[in-house]
Amino acid sequence: MPVALVEYFGVPVAVRWVSVLKSLGFTSFTIAAQREILSDVKNLLDDRIDLKVNVEYIPLGQALAVDAELSVEADFLVEPSALRRFVEEGYELGLHAGKIVLEKSVRRTGRSVELDELAEPRHRPACVYAGDIKATESALVRWAQKGIHITSILNAPLENALVKLLGDHKAVTPNRVTLAVNMLSLPAVLLFIKGWFLPAALLSYFIGILDGIDGKLARVRGVLTRFGHLEHSLDALYEQALYASFALGLALHGYDLFAAALGMAFLVVDCFVRHVYNQFALTTGRPLKHYAPFDRAFALVDGRRNMYLIYVIAFSAVGYPLLALLAAFAHASLTAVVYFLRAAQHLRELDAKEGIAQLLRLSASPRRRR
Repeated sequence: MPVALVEYFGVPVAVRWVSVLKSLGFTSFTIAAQREILSDVKNLLDDRIDLKVNVEYIPLGQALAVDAELSVEADFLVEPSALRRFVEEGYELGLHAGKIVLEKSVRRTGRSVELDELAEPRHRPACVYAGDIKATESALVRWAQKGIHITSILNAPLENALVKLLGDHKAVTPNRVTLAVNMLSLPAVLLFIKGWFLPAALLSYFIGILDGIDGKLARVRGVLTRFGHLEHSLDALYEQALYASFALGLALHGYDLFAAALGMAFLVVDCFVRHVYNQFALTTGRPLKHYAPFDRAFALVDGRRNMYLIYVIAFSAVGYPLLALLAAFAHASLTAVVYFLRAAQHLRELDAKEGIAQLLRLSASPRRRR
Protein backbone atom coordinates (compact mmCIF):
# COMPACT_ATOMS: atom_id res chain seq x y z
CA MET A 1 0.00 0.00 0.00
CA PRO A 2 1.32 3.52 -0.80
CA VAL A 3 2.65 5.31 2.28
CA ALA A 4 0.17 8.19 1.87
CA LEU A 5 -2.73 5.77 2.38
CA VAL A 6 -1.33 3.82 5.33
CA GLU A 7 -3.45 4.29 8.45
CA TYR A 8 -2.06 4.73 11.93
CA PHE A 9 -4.62 4.68 14.73
CA GLY A 10 -7.31 4.94 12.08
CA VAL A 11 -5.92 8.05 10.33
CA PRO A 12 -4.16 7.89 6.91
CA VAL A 13 -0.79 9.60 6.52
CA ALA A 14 -2.16 12.03 3.90
CA VAL A 15 -4.93 13.16 6.25
CA ARG A 16 -2.38 13.65 9.05
CA TRP A 17 -0.31 16.02 6.92
CA VAL A 18 -3.32 18.06 5.85
CA SER A 19 -4.45 18.30 9.48
CA VAL A 20 -1.11 19.34 10.97
CA LEU A 21 -0.32 21.86 8.23
CA LYS A 22 -3.83 23.30 8.50
CA SER A 23 -3.22 23.80 12.25
CA LEU A 24 -0.12 25.84 11.32
CA GLY A 25 -2.20 28.18 9.15
CA PHE A 26 -1.76 26.67 5.68
CA THR A 27 -4.97 26.62 3.67
CA SER A 28 -3.81 25.71 0.15
CA PHE A 29 -2.11 22.44 -0.71
CA THR A 30 -0.66 20.88 -3.84
CA ILE A 31 -0.32 17.12 -3.52
CA ALA A 32 2.10 15.47 -5.91
CA ALA A 33 2.02 11.68 -6.17
CA GLN A 34 2.66 8.91 -8.64
CA ARG A 35 -0.08 8.71 -11.25
CA GLU A 36 -1.21 5.25 -10.17
CA ILE A 37 -2.06 6.39 -6.64
CA LEU A 38 -3.01 10.02 -7.26
CA SER A 39 -6.69 9.19 -7.78
CA ASP A 40 -6.71 7.13 -4.57
CA VAL A 41 -5.29 10.03 -2.56
CA LYS A 42 -7.78 12.40 -4.17
CA ASN A 43 -10.69 10.10 -3.37
CA LEU A 44 -9.46 9.74 0.21
CA LEU A 45 -9.44 13.49 0.87
CA ASP A 46 -12.50 14.33 -1.22
CA ASP A 47 -14.53 11.69 0.63
CA ARG A 48 -13.96 13.54 3.89
CA ILE A 49 -16.27 16.31 5.01
CA ASP A 50 -15.34 19.82 3.86
CA LEU A 51 -11.78 20.35 5.08
CA LYS A 52 -11.99 24.14 4.55
CA VAL A 53 -8.81 24.04 2.45
CA ASN A 54 -7.95 24.24 -1.25
CA VAL A 55 -6.29 21.09 -2.59
CA GLU A 56 -4.76 20.58 -6.03
CA TYR A 57 -3.53 17.20 -7.26
CA ILE A 58 -0.70 16.83 -9.78
CA PRO A 59 1.42 13.87 -10.98
CA LEU A 60 4.81 13.54 -9.33
CA GLY A 61 7.43 15.40 -11.35
CA GLN A 62 5.08 17.97 -12.83
CA ALA A 63 6.16 21.53 -12.16
CA LEU A 64 4.14 23.53 -9.67
CA ALA A 65 2.15 26.48 -11.00
CA VAL A 66 3.58 28.70 -8.26
CA ASP A 67 6.39 28.29 -5.77
CA ALA A 68 5.21 26.45 -2.70
CA GLU A 69 5.70 28.22 0.61
CA LEU A 70 6.67 24.91 2.16
CA SER A 71 7.58 21.62 0.46
CA VAL A 72 7.10 18.42 2.45
CA GLU A 73 8.43 14.92 1.85
CA ALA A 74 5.17 13.36 3.02
CA ASP A 75 6.45 9.78 3.19
CA PHE A 76 7.92 10.95 6.50
CA LEU A 77 6.09 12.15 9.60
CA VAL A 78 7.52 14.95 11.75
CA GLU A 79 6.88 15.55 15.44
CA PRO A 80 4.38 18.47 15.60
CA SER A 81 6.35 20.78 17.89
CA ALA A 82 9.51 20.32 15.79
CA LEU A 83 7.47 21.05 12.66
CA ARG A 84 6.05 24.21 14.24
CA ARG A 85 9.51 25.44 15.24
CA PHE A 86 10.81 24.82 11.73
CA VAL A 87 7.96 26.82 10.20
CA GLU A 88 8.13 29.70 12.70
CA GLU A 89 11.90 30.05 13.01
CA GLY A 90 14.50 30.95 10.41
CA TYR A 91 15.37 27.51 9.10
CA GLU A 92 14.99 26.77 5.41
CA LEU A 93 15.89 23.08 5.17
CA GLY A 94 14.74 20.42 7.61
CA LEU A 95 16.91 17.31 7.49
CA HIS A 96 16.49 13.77 8.76
CA ALA A 97 19.66 11.67 8.61
CA GLY A 98 20.91 14.00 5.87
CA LYS A 99 17.74 13.75 3.75
CA ILE A 100 15.72 16.89 3.03
CA VAL A 101 12.24 16.42 4.52
CA LEU A 102 11.08 20.05 4.77
CA GLU A 103 12.07 22.91 2.49
CA LYS A 104 10.99 26.54 2.29
CA SER A 105 10.69 27.96 -1.19
CA VAL A 106 12.66 31.20 -0.75
CA ARG A 107 16.23 30.67 0.38
CA ARG A 108 18.04 33.60 1.88
CA THR A 109 20.43 32.25 4.47
CA GLY A 110 20.51 28.60 3.48
CA ARG A 111 20.15 27.60 7.12
CA SER A 112 19.51 23.89 7.56
CA VAL A 113 18.76 21.93 10.71
CA GLU A 114 18.44 18.30 11.73
CA LEU A 115 14.84 17.98 12.89
CA ASP A 116 15.92 16.21 16.09
CA GLU A 117 17.43 19.50 17.24
CA LEU A 118 13.97 21.11 17.19
CA ALA A 119 12.31 18.53 19.45
CA GLU A 120 12.60 17.73 23.14
CA PRO A 121 15.00 14.84 23.83
CA ARG A 122 12.11 12.63 24.95
CA HIS A 123 10.41 13.11 21.56
CA ARG A 124 13.42 12.13 19.44
CA PRO A 125 13.73 10.95 16.74
CA ALA A 126 11.52 13.81 15.59
CA CYS A 127 11.13 12.36 12.09
CA VAL A 128 10.22 8.85 11.01
CA TYR A 129 9.62 7.07 7.71
CA ALA A 130 5.88 6.43 7.63
CA GLY A 131 6.30 3.18 5.75
CA ASP A 132 7.94 1.56 8.79
CA ILE A 133 4.84 0.53 10.73
CA LYS A 134 6.49 -0.45 14.01
CA ALA A 135 8.76 2.60 14.17
CA THR A 136 5.95 4.98 13.22
CA GLU A 137 3.49 3.63 15.82
CA SER A 138 6.16 3.90 18.51
CA ALA A 139 7.03 7.44 17.42
CA LEU A 140 3.41 8.61 17.43
CA VAL A 141 2.88 7.28 20.95
CA ARG A 142 6.16 8.80 22.14
CA TRP A 143 5.30 12.20 20.60
CA ALA A 144 1.91 12.10 22.33
CA GLN A 145 3.53 12.14 25.79
CA LYS A 146 2.84 15.65 27.09
CA GLY A 147 3.20 15.46 30.88
CA ILE A 148 6.63 15.62 32.48
CA HIS A 149 5.58 15.13 36.11
CA ILE A 150 6.98 12.10 37.91
CA THR A 151 3.48 10.58 38.10
CA SER A 152 3.03 11.12 34.35
CA ILE A 153 6.21 9.16 33.76
CA LEU A 154 5.03 6.38 36.09
CA ASN A 155 1.62 6.20 34.38
CA ALA A 156 2.96 6.38 30.82
CA PRO A 157 3.48 2.61 30.21
CA LEU A 158 -0.14 1.77 31.11
CA GLU A 159 -1.52 4.82 29.29
CA ASN A 160 0.47 3.96 26.17
CA ALA A 161 -0.68 0.34 26.26
CA LEU A 162 -4.32 1.47 26.46
CA VAL A 163 -3.81 3.99 23.64
CA LYS A 164 -2.36 1.26 21.41
CA LEU A 165 -5.24 -1.05 22.34
CA LEU A 166 -7.97 1.52 21.71
CA GLY A 167 -6.37 3.67 19.02
CA ASP A 168 -7.63 1.71 16.01
CA HIS A 169 -11.22 1.62 17.29
CA LYS A 170 -12.78 4.69 15.71
CA ALA A 171 -15.81 4.47 18.00
CA VAL A 172 -13.48 5.29 20.91
CA THR A 173 -13.04 9.02 20.53
CA PRO A 174 -11.15 11.38 22.89
CA ASN A 175 -14.37 13.20 23.77
CA ARG A 176 -16.10 9.94 24.71
CA VAL A 177 -13.15 8.99 26.91
CA THR A 178 -13.45 12.38 28.63
CA LEU A 179 -17.13 11.81 29.32
CA ALA A 180 -16.41 8.30 30.63
CA VAL A 181 -13.81 9.73 33.02
CA ASN A 182 -16.29 12.22 34.43
CA MET A 183 -18.99 9.57 34.79
CA LEU A 184 -16.60 7.25 36.64
CA SER A 185 -15.79 10.05 39.07
CA LEU A 186 -19.34 9.88 40.47
CA PRO A 187 -18.91 6.51 42.23
CA ALA A 188 -15.52 7.70 43.52
CA VAL A 189 -17.22 10.78 45.04
CA LEU A 190 -19.81 8.56 46.73
CA LEU A 191 -17.12 6.26 48.11
CA PHE A 192 -15.27 9.23 49.62
CA ILE A 193 -18.45 10.55 51.23
CA LYS A 194 -19.20 7.13 52.69
CA GLY A 195 -15.75 7.06 54.28
CA TRP A 196 -14.32 4.29 52.11
CA PHE A 197 -11.18 6.29 51.47
CA LEU A 198 -8.78 3.64 50.16
CA PRO A 199 -11.16 2.16 47.52
CA ALA A 200 -12.17 5.69 46.52
CA ALA A 201 -8.54 6.77 46.13
CA LEU A 202 -7.63 3.68 44.10
CA LEU A 203 -10.58 4.23 41.79
CA SER A 204 -9.70 7.92 41.51
CA TYR A 205 -6.11 7.10 40.56
CA PHE A 206 -7.35 4.72 37.85
CA ILE A 207 -9.64 7.51 36.63
CA GLY A 208 -6.55 9.75 36.48
CA ILE A 209 -4.83 7.22 34.23
CA LEU A 210 -7.86 7.15 31.93
CA ASP A 211 -7.81 10.95 31.97
CA GLY A 212 -4.35 10.81 30.40
CA ILE A 213 -5.68 8.79 27.48
CA ASP A 214 -8.08 11.25 25.84
CA GLY A 215 -5.39 13.80 25.05
CA LYS A 216 -2.94 11.13 23.94
CA LEU A 217 -5.58 9.54 21.75
CA ALA A 218 -6.19 12.86 20.01
CA ARG A 219 -2.46 13.45 19.53
CA VAL A 220 -1.64 9.98 18.13
CA ARG A 221 -4.48 10.44 15.65
CA GLY A 222 -3.07 13.80 14.66
CA VAL A 223 -6.39 15.62 14.57
CA LEU A 224 -6.81 18.12 17.43
CA THR A 225 -10.04 20.09 17.87
CA ARG A 226 -10.84 23.35 19.61
CA PHE A 227 -13.83 21.66 21.21
CA GLY A 228 -11.47 19.14 22.80
CA HIS A 229 -9.91 21.91 24.91
CA LEU A 230 -13.05 21.84 27.06
CA GLU A 231 -11.57 18.64 28.45
CA HIS A 232 -9.51 20.81 30.80
CA SER A 233 -12.67 22.37 32.21
CA LEU A 234 -14.23 18.94 32.76
CA ASP A 235 -10.99 17.78 34.38
CA ALA A 236 -11.17 20.67 36.83
CA LEU A 237 -14.81 19.82 37.58
CA TYR A 238 -14.24 16.21 38.53
CA GLU A 239 -10.94 16.86 40.31
CA GLN A 240 -12.46 19.51 42.57
CA ALA A 241 -15.43 17.18 43.19
CA LEU A 242 -13.02 14.44 44.33
CA TYR A 243 -11.16 16.81 46.67
CA ALA A 244 -14.38 18.22 48.13
CA SER A 245 -15.92 14.77 48.67
CA PHE A 246 -12.73 13.55 50.39
CA ALA A 247 -12.81 16.47 52.81
CA LEU A 248 -16.55 15.98 53.36
CA GLY A 249 -16.04 12.29 53.98
CA LEU A 250 -13.38 13.05 56.58
CA ALA A 251 -15.69 15.56 58.28
CA LEU A 252 -18.55 13.05 58.37
CA HIS A 253 -16.44 10.19 59.70
CA GLY A 254 -14.63 11.42 62.75
CA TYR A 255 -12.58 14.45 61.78
CA ASP A 256 -15.34 17.05 62.09
CA LEU A 257 -14.94 20.75 61.32
CA PHE A 258 -11.15 20.68 61.10
CA ALA A 259 -11.25 18.38 58.06
CA ALA A 260 -13.90 20.53 56.38
CA ALA A 261 -11.90 23.72 56.98
CA LEU A 262 -8.67 22.12 55.79
CA GLY A 263 -10.45 20.84 52.71
CA MET A 264 -11.75 24.30 51.89
CA ALA A 265 -8.27 25.78 52.34
CA PHE A 266 -6.84 23.13 50.02
CA LEU A 267 -9.45 23.86 47.35
CA VAL A 268 -8.68 27.59 47.49
CA VAL A 269 -4.93 27.03 47.15
CA ASP A 270 -5.35 24.49 44.35
CA CYS A 271 -7.58 26.88 42.40
CA PHE A 272 -5.00 29.64 42.88
CA VAL A 273 -2.26 27.39 41.47
CA ARG A 274 -4.39 26.63 38.41
CA HIS A 275 -5.16 30.30 37.85
CA VAL A 276 -1.52 31.43 38.11
CA TYR A 277 -0.42 28.68 35.73
CA ASN A 278 -3.16 29.39 33.17
CA GLN A 279 -2.79 33.17 33.41
CA PHE A 280 0.94 32.92 32.78
CA ALA A 281 0.36 30.78 29.68
CA LEU A 282 -2.28 33.22 28.38
CA THR A 283 0.02 36.20 28.96
CA THR A 284 3.24 34.78 27.53
CA GLY A 285 1.99 32.11 25.12
CA ARG A 286 4.22 29.56 26.86
CA PRO A 287 3.49 27.22 29.78
CA LEU A 288 5.39 28.03 32.95
CA LYS A 289 6.70 24.47 33.25
CA HIS A 290 8.70 24.90 30.01
CA TYR A 291 9.86 28.48 30.55
CA ALA A 292 13.23 28.02 32.27
CA PRO A 293 15.42 25.15 33.56
CA PHE A 294 14.28 25.60 37.17
CA ASP A 295 10.63 25.60 36.11
CA ARG A 296 11.12 22.39 34.13
CA ALA A 297 12.82 20.76 37.11
CA PHE A 298 10.11 21.85 39.57
CA ALA A 299 7.38 20.60 37.21
CA LEU A 300 8.66 17.08 37.87
CA VAL A 301 7.53 17.25 41.50
CA ASP A 302 4.93 20.03 41.74
CA GLY A 303 1.56 19.47 43.37
CA ARG A 304 -1.14 17.93 41.20
CA ARG A 305 -3.98 15.40 41.23
CA ASN A 306 -2.10 12.12 40.93
CA MET A 307 0.42 13.22 43.56
CA TYR A 308 -2.37 14.11 45.97
CA LEU A 309 -4.09 10.78 45.30
CA ILE A 310 -0.88 8.93 46.13
CA TYR A 311 -0.98 10.65 49.52
CA VAL A 312 -4.60 9.53 49.98
CA ILE A 313 -3.78 5.94 48.99
CA ALA A 314 -0.72 5.74 51.24
CA PHE A 315 -2.18 7.35 54.37
CA SER A 316 -5.58 5.66 54.00
CA ALA A 317 -3.85 2.29 53.74
CA VAL A 318 -2.23 2.83 57.17
CA GLY A 319 -5.38 4.28 58.74
CA TYR A 320 -4.54 8.01 58.83
CA PRO A 321 -6.48 9.59 55.94
CA LEU A 322 -6.42 13.07 57.51
CA LEU A 323 -2.65 13.14 57.08
CA ALA A 324 -3.23 12.77 53.33
CA LEU A 325 -5.20 16.01 53.28
CA LEU A 326 -2.52 17.74 55.35
CA ALA A 327 0.21 16.50 52.97
CA ALA A 328 -1.80 17.56 49.91
CA PHE A 329 -2.41 21.01 51.39
CA ALA A 330 1.30 21.45 52.19
CA HIS A 331 2.32 20.33 48.69
CA ALA A 332 -0.27 22.59 47.04
CA SER A 333 0.86 25.55 49.18
CA LEU A 334 4.50 25.04 48.22
CA THR A 335 3.50 24.82 44.56
CA ALA A 336 1.45 28.01 44.88
CA VAL A 337 4.38 29.95 46.38
CA VAL A 338 6.90 28.71 43.80
CA TYR A 339 4.59 29.24 40.83
CA PHE A 340 3.58 32.73 41.92
CA LEU A 341 7.15 33.86 42.58
CA ARG A 342 8.46 32.38 39.35
CA ALA A 343 5.60 33.80 37.29
CA ALA A 344 6.09 37.22 38.87
CA GLN A 345 9.82 37.13 38.16
CA HIS A 346 9.39 36.14 34.51
CA LEU A 347 6.65 38.70 33.88
CA ARG A 348 8.66 41.52 35.47
CA GLU A 349 11.63 40.55 33.29
CA LEU A 350 9.41 40.67 30.21
CA ASP A 351 8.10 44.09 31.25
CA ALA A 352 11.66 45.36 31.58
CA LYS A 353 12.71 43.83 28.27
CA GLU A 354 9.77 45.38 26.43
CA GLY A 355 10.24 48.81 28.06
CA ILE A 356 6.93 48.67 29.93
CA ALA A 357 8.61 48.96 33.31
CA GLN A 358 10.43 52.10 32.16
CA LEU A 359 7.16 53.65 30.95
CA LEU A 360 5.59 52.87 34.31
CA ARG A 361 8.42 54.66 36.12
CA LEU A 362 8.06 57.68 33.86
CA SER A 363 4.32 57.86 34.49
CA ALA A 364 4.89 57.66 38.23
CA SER A 365 7.67 60.27 38.39
CA PRO A 366 6.74 63.81 39.58
CA ARG A 367 6.15 66.36 36.86
CA ARG A 368 8.38 69.38 36.62
CA ARG A 369 6.65 72.70 36.59
CA ARG A 370 7.78 75.29 34.13
